[in-house]
Formats: sequence, structure tokens, C-alpha cells
Amino acid sequence: MEHMRIWTEVDVAEVAEHIIIADDKFGFCPGCREIGIKVEGAAQCPKCARTFRYITARESRGGRHEIVARLRRKAPALVFVDYDDYERLTGKQKAQSLFKDI
Repeated sequence: MEHMRIWTEVDVAEVAEHIIIADDKFGFCPGCREIGIKVEGAAQCPKCARTFRYITARESRGGRHEIVARLRRKAPALVFVDYDDYERLTGKQKAQSLFKDI
């Protein structure tokens, strides 16, 4: 099966609340900073019980398509989010919140 990027409007806060950042085998919960979460079948964080609906990967080694394919096989129920997009939009939100009261 082939993969293609599909653009849709999303609530960035919703994605940030339900995302796991993964490498090949293990993930990281940005909510409680738990590391070593097994990606395969990951439904929630074992420490803070955050429900995972989205997954992303920092690594681009080996090609983006290979990483997407591997993570989709290991966690087919999760929607893959491009890490660069995720970082850019969450960083923008953080910057806006810093200057909100000025």
C-alpha cells in the first residue's frame, strides 16, 4: 500500500493532547515525559493514561516513507502526523501564548 499526505484542518491542541512521539520500537509521551513506551499496540500512556490517537517520528533516517510504513504496521489505529508540521504548529502556539498578555 502507498502513503500520501492529505491536508485537513485539525485542532492542534487536540493533536498535542493525544500524540505519541515514536522511534522504531519505543515511544515518548509528551504529556508526562514517560519514555520507553512500546509502540506496537500503544493505546495509552502507562504512566499518565493519556489516550493516543496520533503518532509522529522525529527521525527521517531511512526515508520518511519507510518510517511511516513501519509505524503504521505497528500502530494501525493511530493517525500519522508529520513531525515537522507538528513542531512548527505547536511552537507557534507556544509563542503566541507567551506574548498573549503583553
